[in-house]
Amino acid sequence: MRNYFCYIIPVCFFLSSCTPVKPLTSDVKPDEISELKLLEPYSYISLIRRGNIEQADDSLSYISSRIMIDVLEDSRDLLPLSGDIFLTDNEINKSLEKEFEDLIMSADEDGSISDLKITPTLDKVLEANQTRFGLIIINTGFTRVKGNYGKQIATEFLLGLLNLGEYAEDAVKSSSTVYAMIADSQEDNIAFFMKSTIDRVNPLDSKALKKQCRKIFEGYFRISD
Repeated sequence: MRNYFCYIIPVCFFLSSCTPVKPLTSDVKPDEISELKLLEPYSYISLIRRGNIEQADDSLSYISSRIMIDVLEDSRDLLPLSGDIFLTDNEINKSLEKEFEDLIMSADEDGSISDLKITPTLDKVLEANQTRFGLIIINTGFTRVKGNYGKQIATEFLLGLLNLGEYAEDAVKSSSTVYAMIADSQEDNIAFFMKSTIDRVNPLDSKALKKQCRKIFEGYFRISD
């Protein structure tokens, strides 16, 4: 399942510089979500060292997830966070990570959350922490080593000359996608899902990530600038 985030999604970054997506919501009204706990975010970041070949990078993924935590913790004006749920049990965390991926993949592929039910481990964790709403965040993206982008543009330009002068810039320097989902343990479903994809945004840039989070939640929680 992790391959979905490490390989399939990054390929899509080259197809569009920005992916506008409307939020998917349940019958729960935003003002009913007064107690929202942040579940530990997961990041899947790839690094391009040569050409356009992406390689999953665990170090960058870890750094990105820590940056995302800081962004969300400092974003009380963005959404009604009342705390967080970070577990130390590795087995439970592995189960949660798999369930988060399954839920987000289903919502993203189907374009609907109407039949999406909360998963078992997630439900137990929220109930054990006496929390109705849990915030799930996954960040995917890629960046390049210094000098790679210029070399790739030059390569594409030369290839264009060899193809009778037809040249189109396909290389994207970096890209970031933030997936956000709110699980509702009382109704056993998903209350909210939306994503933000922007090219030429470094997935390790805290200001860019905060901007993406604002774009995701501002229409739902009616955030004012």
